[in-house]
Amino acid sequence: MYQFIPGLALNRNFYHDIILRLLKQEYPELPYAAALIGYGSDVLGFDTPTSMDHNWGPRMQIFLTESDFPELGHQINEMLRWKLPFSFQGFPTNFTDPRYDHTQTMLPTTAYPIRHLIEVSTVERYIAGRLPLESLSDITLAEWMRFTDQKLLELTQGEVFYDGLHSLTRLRDQLRFYPRDIWLLRLAAQWEAVSQQEAFIGRCRELHDLLNLKLLAGRLIALLMKICFYLERRYIPYSKWFGRGFQQLNCYAGVHQQMLGILLEGDPESVESELANLYEHVVDLNNANFDLPKIENRTRNFFGRPYMVIFAETIVETLCATSKMNRSNRPTSSGMRLISR
Repeated sequence: MYQFIPGLALNRNFYHDIILRLLKQEYPELPYAAALIGYGSDVLGFDTPTSMDHNWGPRMQIFLTESDFPELGHQINEMLRWKLPFSFQGFPTNFTDPRYDHTQTMLPTTAYPIRHLIEVSTVERYIAGRLPLESLSDITLAEWMRFTDQKLLELTQGEVFYDGLHSLTRLRDQLRFYPRDIWLLRLAAQWEAVSQQEAFIGRCRELHDLLNLKLLAGRLIALLMKICFYLERRYIPYSKWFGRGFQQLNCYAGVHQQMLGILLEGDPESVESELANLYEHVVDLNNANFDLPKIENRTRNFFGRPYMVIFAETIVETLCATSKMNRSNRPTSSGMRLISR
């Protein structure tokens, strides 16, 4: 029905052609920011024509100061309901009522008021609904440990169309990636998960248990992919966009064929040897990063058993020893403390 264009491009134009004009006309002295951040594949740049079926279309956030919001928040919302055009670039600005799952869909109309999908809020209120924060000006390491990658990704991706407040851009810069100590522990958590399973590959190969071998190989490859995100200082998207996000990494071209080969390989011996090569390659990526400690990149037998492992627990120890945080608080990839063998 609608000719798809990426949501970020649509809403960039929507701001400059419509929202900017309306705000200048109605509130010429108003300090504000306008952006498209938060939920949605369009924020991540991953939207497709399928994405248009819910919470997609002319939409954005308008942020006011805390002092202006009590008086003007509702006024601006009402102004938009009565002054937005019925459509923009062929897409309705009107949406359905929220359904049982809280989603809304574009709905053509020729009558006011418009049920728009523009959020009017403040930076403080918007962030408070998404991150467990006491203060935007002083984010503690304990708070950083409670943040999730997906929430941080949603707040740092998308686009700020205008920031007359300056606080939105400053906060996004502050949240762009984990502080170094948290970064080291997040990396350590993924390697710890590798350490708990890497020896099982050789055991499955020994028992000719191809099904479980492939299940374990898939889990280990997923962990190595997460490590690659962190090595490039990128937040990890949730499962729907995990592979798509991985394709954007600089290391993707050098590892994806090897990963696919392991998953498609039918020979247990080859699965183990190729996975060992992949471990070494990912460690090489770590060692090419000047901000990270150098770690051993050679796979070897697992305590006398002929199972090829990278001994990921030694990687964990190196990363944690470099972090200044209390090692007893080291998180695992599941949020639990590290478990020794």
